[in-house]
Amino acid sequence: MTIRSYWMALLLVTAGFVPLTGVQAQSGAPNIRSFGVNQVPELVPGTELIFRLSGTAAGTVLLDVDGVPSQLGLSETSAGNYEGAYTISIRDKIAYNAKVKATLKLGNRQTTATLAQTLLTDASFARASAAAHPNPQISRIETRHSGALSGGHEISFVVNGSPGGAVQVSLDGGNTAIPLVEEKAGHYSGRYTIKTRDQVTETSQALVTLTVADKITRASKSLVNGAVVPTALVTPPPCDGCGVVQAVNIVKVKGKPNYLGAIAGGVAGAALGNQVGKGDGKSAATVLGAVGGAVAGREVEKRVRSDTRYDVVVKLDNGTTRTVSYESDPGLRVGGKVQFNGEVLQARD
Repeated sequence: MTIRSYWMALLLVTAGFVPLTGVQAQSGAPNIRSFGVNQVPELVPGTELIFRLSGTAAGTVLLDVDGVPSQLGLSETSAGNYEGAYTISIRDKIAYNAKVKATLKLGNRQTTATLAQTLLTDASFARASAAAHPNPQISRIETRHSGALSGGHEISFVVNGSPGGAVQVSLDGGNTAIPLVEEKAGHYSGRYTIKTRDQVTETSQALVTLTVADKITRASKSLVNGAVVPTALVTPPPCDGCGVVQAVNIVKVKGKPNYLGAIAGGVAGAALGNQVGKGDGKSAATVLGAVGGAVAGREVEKRVRSDTRYDVVVKLDNGTTRTVSYESDPGLRVGGKVQFNGEVLQARD
């Protein structure tokens, strides 16, 4: 640029002919404010995926979806708001946990964002995840020892099962754990030196726990030398609404009187006032007696009709606490196992 051109440009800027603010806005990096999808119940051919993105206006938005060979474009429907739909093809291989990345380009600058949602609805995603990660399997347990199960002697363990997991063995029902090492895919082994305080015999059970991802399988074998093909120990599903009675509080509740007590008390009070009153004060004494008798009658009835309430406090298996009130003794005792069936509390075995 010549000196003359430079001064001409500076003159134009000074005169206000060059929109500097616009130039600065274009030179900044674009921004993605939000990125979402209409979740679907299944990812099969013909399913339509609708994406929405909000960010810097006048840009270009492209999506990369795992399992879709080509990029998808979103159109700017209004300033800074982009939207687009894609119909799944028979050629696509979109997994339940597919990732989606959005790229917003503005000139020679760009920014990216990863979709935080899953393409599937939460319920469908949970089912697909469970199907993709079935419960691990324990196919063989072997135990070996020198013949003496006393302090200082060793027990060796070999477990075969699903690869890529973590295996622990317990000799006391799960209170302590002996970790095994995966020497090769699906082959776990380890040793344990018996402590003098251990109480183990050949009939003692070695409880094996195999964990793969968030799935757990358990099986057991006695300490008799040899190997077995175990039967998995089925862990019952968590009981919804189950818990234990933590307390039964007996609460005295003052009864709610009706008008019978007030009327009866008023009649009795009026009669008494009539007898007490003399001369001109006779009418006044009768009225006061009636009012006082009504009040006294209501109080007496409240005492007579006083009730007892039983508040049963239940500690649920999920750690929360609920209280249920009964007008009569429900027959539940502290320590008893119970379960909520809707709003009804029932005893269980």
